[in-house]
Formats: sequence, structure tokens, C-alpha cells
Amino acid sequence: MSQITLEALGGETGQALSHAFDKVWLQNGVQGEGEVFIIRTLQNGNVTLECTGGETGRYLSHAFGKVSLQNGVQGEGEEWICHDRENNVAFECLGGEKGMYLSHAFGEVSLQNGYQGEGELWARKNA
Repeated sequence: MSQITLEALGGETGQALSHAFDKVWLQNGVQGEGEVFIIRTLQNGNVTLECTGGETGRYLSHAFGKVSLQNGVQGEGEEWICHDRENNVAFECLGGEKGMYLSHAFGEVSLQNGYQGEGELWARKNA
């Protein structure tokens, strides 16, 4: 378990994945706890991304094909496969969204079919 921030690469360099104000979006830089996640590695090797600050207890979710925040871990919808790529990371979904990746392409946080490149690549930094 460690606290991290996830910063976008490519065209969105300088923006960070945020859960502030109870929504998932790209924030200009790291402004505070709204951009900090607790990454936990599960026994099966998958990871969860738990929010800090005002969203403590909520998790980054890909359930039902959309990126959102979920109260607690309900199942595979809140689990991710963390792939190390080029000294950065990419997050692949499980369950019904298997094969989709957490994306920041075109300035939107969404799910992308497959790993396409920098739009699905995040710089993982210790918070």
C-alpha cells in the first residue's frame, strides 16, 4: 500500500487524475488530496485505487463501462491490472470491461479499447 498520484502523459502532460468533488476528471497538476490515491495490491496481483481526503472509502471503478467512484470494492469493477510500461503504468480493466484501459486521451478520463499509446499511460509518483 502506498499513496500515489497519476499524472497524464502525451498531450495531457501536466494534468493529474483527480477524484476531487466526488467526480473523476483531469486536474491541472496536483492540487491536494483530491489527486492522491492509495494503491493496494491484492492477493491475486490486481490493484485497487482508493481515494483520500473527502472521498475516503471510495474507489476508482470501471463497472458498467464507465469510469466513476464506487463506495468500497464491490467486485472486479474496482480491480485493475497494473502494467509497467516505459517506466510508467497503464491500468487494464477486469470483468465485463476486460481489455479496456483507463485513458486520458483527448483530455477526457474514459475507457479505451486496448492500449493505444500515451493516452493510456500514466506517470505514477509517490505522494
